[in-house]
Amino acid sequence: MRVFPAFLFLVFFSFASTAQTPVISWTELVTLDAEEFGYTNLRMELNADGHPLLLHGKSGSNGGLYSTRWNGTGFEAPVQVTAETGIFINDAEGPRMAVSGNKVAVGYQISGQWATGGRVVLSEDGGQTWGDPIPVSPGATEDHFMPVPAFDADGNPWVALKWGNAPALEGVLNWDQATGGFAPAVDASAAIPGDAVCECCASMPFLLDGRQYNLVRNNNSNIRDFQLARTDAYGVWTESLDVDETDWLINSCPASEAEVAILGDGQIAAVFMSAAGDGARTHWSTIDPEGWTLSGTDRIDPGLDFTENNPSIDADGDFAVAAWERNDGGYDIITAVGSNDADGMAQWHLQNTNATSELSGHSRRPVIRTAGGTVHLVYQRSSGNEIHYRRGTIGTSGMGATPMADWTCTPTDRGWRIDGFTGDCHWRLLDWAGRVLAAGRAQNGQIETGRWNAGLLEISAGKSRKTFKVIR
Repeated sequence: MRVFPAFLFLVFFSFASTAQTPVISWTELVTLDAEEFGYTNLRMELNADGHPLLLHGKSGSNGGLYSTRWNGTGFEAPVQVTAETGIFINDAEGPRMAVSGNKVAVGYQISGQWATGGRVVLSEDGGQTWGDPIPVSPGATEDHFMPVPAFDADGNPWVALKWGNAPALEGVLNWDQATGGFAPAVDASAAIPGDAVCECCASMPFLLDGRQYNLVRNNNSNIRDFQLARTDAYGVWTESLDVDETDWLINSCPASEAEVAILGDGQIAAVFMSAAGDGARTHWSTIDPEGWTLSGTDRIDPGLDFTENNPSIDADGDFAVAAWERNDGGYDIITAVGSNDADGMAQWHLQNTNATSELSGHSRRPVIRTAGGTVHLVYQRSSGNEIHYRRGTIGTSGMGATPMADWTCTPTDRGWRIDGFTGDCHWRLLDWAGRVLAAGRAQNGQIETGRWNAGLLEISAGKSRKTFKVIR
């Protein structure tokens, strides 16, 4: 019989919380064959009915830019957004899309025409048909690169882009109703510290309470961090707030952007990647627009040390959702759901799941959106030239998404052993407040943690999860 060292006094029992936590229940996977129309430059927004509209494309002589629309029962055939050729198709720096009801704007760039090649094309019927391209800066003599569209309160498009050759500033071009085109660029980075912004990190423009906002990755002497800029009551870009405390020092371009969502408590939530310190990791920040303060920031999953990138966020109703890619011997898509307020972000690490655990190969660059309790997720599958779509519903359950009464936890002299399943599992040791003390991946259920005190040991394998209370 094994004798445990005297310092180990352990009490184990399965933990079943009476509190209700949100979980996503996914329906059957939908695969879109993108061999002809491309799976790169993948974006998604929801129309007025809460249905997804996809933007995607491919480079090359037979390439192009397409939209694919869900009609309530399935995806329709892809529609060509523009007949123009030579479009700069790129996952990080390529075309972007904005939606306001059934009005859709797509911003794109003609490759090599960095000053005059910006375009916006509009759809008035949710992406079924598209109008003629509108030049963003037809008379420009310096770079107007990577136009990202948004809509103003009157339903007119405006764009944020990288403006100027050296240094690159953040330019914003508003709609000129008189000319039916865009007005000249204004400096939207005047209040951002330093002399330049990140020249190949996409802008994130949006409208809130009648004011224009733009989340920008800055470049202040090669310190790359995110600044949230906004206009004052007169429409002038006079304010900027540092919303990224990582201060990533890098002398080359990260080519990565951020996403934002407006939470139910009125705060702005942002997600982004930073590689300051410990490699590429995903982060969240929350901003109080009334007090113009950073109210919180952390890694999305602070207890794990896997490479992460390309986070996406959305919020609606009672819940906020996130998705990001994690490389754990192959890229998977991790999704999380929490309450639709600033406190919900801090709980993502407690209730995230691997949405692609049953797939082999790489799943990359997710986009997640939610409306009316339904979650929409898309991501790339390069191995099959595919786009995958998953629809989910948000419900509530206890700590485990699926009760697994046959899982058992047994003490060892260096940690614990989990029995009841085959293969590997992920584990987290949490204190009573939910803070992560240690985490990792265990082969065959063998967990080694060192000397930790009482807490919750959370085990996840595939789509199943169970939590044990441990006292040591």
